[in-house]
Amino acid sequence: VEAVLFATLMSIFNGASTVGTEIGAALTKVFGITDTNFTNLTLLLVFCNITSLYPLALLGLLDGVGDVSEEEMEAMDQAIDVSSTSSTEESAR
Repeated sequence: VEAVLFATLMSIFNGASTVGTEIGAALTKVFGITDTNFTNLTLLLVFCNITSLYPLALLGLLDGVGDVSEEEMEAMDQAIDVSSTSSTEESAR
């Protein structure tokens, strides 16, 4: 299980790296930066730094993460198992 999880995580990481490289190349072309022309480099740097702050806007979505302890999660799982077992027994009758 750990190996599959690690392989999946690394696959996502490598894919994101490739996409990031391609986006960076496209932005460099859009801003007209070449090996001899650096006139818009400042704009590209400002744009990249501002867009790197976008994930901060999504932090509010994480409000509920971590509110439930492992013990509470296990208790909920046991309650679900008990209810599913009793409903299975009732349907068998």
